[in-house]
Amino acid sequence: MRIDFKPQRLVQHLAVEEKVADTVRRLISAPKGKTIDMTLTNIDSLGNVYPKGYYISSYRTYDKTGMLEKSMDRNVTGTTNSESVVKKAKKDLNGKFKGYSTTNIIRNNKNITKCEVDK
Repeated sequence: MRIDFKPQRLVQHLAVEEKVADTVRRLISAPKGKTIDMTLTNIDSLGNVYPKGYYISSYRTYDKTGMLEKSMDRNVTGTTNSESVVKKAKKDLNGKFKGYSTTNIIRNNKNITKCEVDK
């Protein structure tokens, strides 16, 4: 994603954009009362650095009450290694919060391992 590319729909819903060193943080107020907090960086999941391209390194989605619905945090540990942690809220049939399901995605060279961890 080119960081200077901002479609009209993004501009309409963009609440905050701040640039800090090699990262850009965007806070977006999405329809239906959701809020998306994303951090972009110029390092992809393989550890390659691009001067003009940015990739999502982490994001968090909140519902209208401010509860975390889904998140993803990526950590690049080497030139061919990265680890991502995806967290989703679990709800019962009545819509009540029951906890989070957590998934770890580990990339080593060309091997991708997905481990589901319930908490």
